[in-house]
Amino acid sequence: MKKVILLTILSIIAISCNNDDSSDNNDPQNPIENETTMKLKEFRALATSKYFYHENGFVDSTSVLNVGLIRTEIQTKLHYSLENTLSSMEQWIHLVNSGEKIYEKVVFEYNSENLINIKRVYDENQNLKRTINYTYNIEGYLNNVGSIYSEGNLVQNGSITYSYDNKKNPFYEMYPTAYVRMNQINKNNQTSTTNTTETLEVINWSYNQNGYPVSFQKSPVIQDDIDYAEYIYY
Repeated sequence: MKKVILLTILSIIAISCNNDDSSDNNDPQNPIENETTMKLKEFRALATSKYFYHENGFVDSTSVLNVGLIRTEIQTKLHYSLENTLSSMEQWIHLVNSGEKIYEKVVFEYNSENLINIKRVYDENQNLKRTINYTYNIEGYLNNVGSIYSEGNLVQNGSITYSYDNKKNPFYEMYPTAYVRMNQINKNNQTSTTNTTETLEVINWSYNQNGYPVSFQKSPVIQDDIDYAEYIYY
């Protein structure tokens, strides 16, 4: 159950204490090619996610509330080094229905290319729960067999092909490059999924005047999948 909840949050991103929203960010970890003009405040889908920003311009903390059958509250705090490298992350998970509360601390380690190659997860007693290793191809993308990337987007995974528009994905701008690459966050917004014989999914987007998404609608609707979402900005 805990894994399902965490995977749901990551899937939202892959589609995802406000100190200083206007601060400049010249950190080399930043994937932004042009200065960010808007910061995501809320993402409303199956769950409502709220984002607060560090003075370095990246996400400082998040609050997620899922009011579905499994009511869940997740609070996340990100910690950065003086060089704006993401060093660790704390997460408090409250399964409201059962009353269970879970604490996890994630510590990141980096390779010589300044990409995250090891993620260690600890419990509230600092006992190691699991270790996840990451490897990357020569272009700095996750080294998954059958995956092809182009211009910051995953365009093929085995026999499945993904198409994108040229608009901004706000989640791509919210985190350091190493975190973006580890979680395979796309630079642009996916518009369709196809295989060798048919179109599996179409996603229609609405944008504001700055080129940031305000909503999307997927078809066909798939049970337990995010088929509609809204974006709210500061």
